[in-house]
Amino acid sequence: MEIRCWFDGLIVEEVNESFLNNAPSRPSQMIEPGNKVYAIKSSGWNGFIVGGIMRIQEDEAEFFAPSKLLPT
Repeated sequence: MEIRCWFDGLIVEEVNESFLNNAPSRPSQMIEPGNKVYAIKSSGWNGFIVGGIMRIQEDEAEFFAPSKLLPT
């Protein structure tokens, strides 16, 4: 990832791996199957995050009940 600690406006969007082509750290070499590339854009600055997808599941189950996000 390449991010700042403050932003003047913020846009986050999923982009193609080609967005990383000019990054000096060559992050495209580290992408694993299932990873996504997210562009982080602010006033006069661009960065990125490479990571997996996020999933959520809201339910009325008890605290230690099995998660619907994990296979049983």
